[in-house]
Amino acid sequence: MASDTGSGGSETRSYGRRASLLSIGVGITGVITYLFFAIASHELSPHQYGQVVVLWSAVFVVVSVLQRPVEQLLSRTVSERLATGQPIGHTVRVAATIQLGVAIGFDVLALALRGPIEDGLLDGNETLYWIGVGAVTAYGASYFARGFLAGSHRLTLYAALIIAESVSRTAFPLAVALGIASGQDAVALGIVA
Repeated sequence: MASDTGSGGSETRSYGRRASLLSIGVGITGVITYLFFAIASHELSPHQYGQVVVLWSAVFVVVSVLQRPVEQLLSRTVSERLATGQPIGHTVRVAATIQLGVAIGFDVLALALRGPIEDGLLDGNETLYWIGVGAVTAYGASYFARGFLAGSHRLTLYAALIIAESVSRTAFPLAVALGIASGQDAVALGIVA
């Protein structure tokens, strides 16, 4: 019985370390995302920067409403099935089907509302509209991966994923700052990354 307690304590400590790394990863992601906006604000006109902020905000809200529930469902269900020794294949397929349905539903709705979104929200900027649609759709895959990684207790990989996303996003305004790329579109493409 003592070895079971020791094993449980070791497992708890290991999970605690991974969870701490995830918290640190979220913090690092926040700092890197701040750099995205700081660099963008210096490289773009106030109007262009404002449009990028509006796009980012819209993408963030839509992704949180549409993608996060699937992430949480997948995470919880995978974790429960692994804890009880059940296979996870069916759970992953169901979540993937839901995620695909959400992505298709969003894309259809975004196309139907293209005029109001493009003209009303994005000042008629077609490129920003397509970047927004692409970003919301791409985030579906990211949130699916996050849910799977969290549910299977791969928190270090989860942290690496979100840090990698932030770094790749911030590379776009950095490329503008270094003269490798130029303009609002180049900065905004980082939102899809």
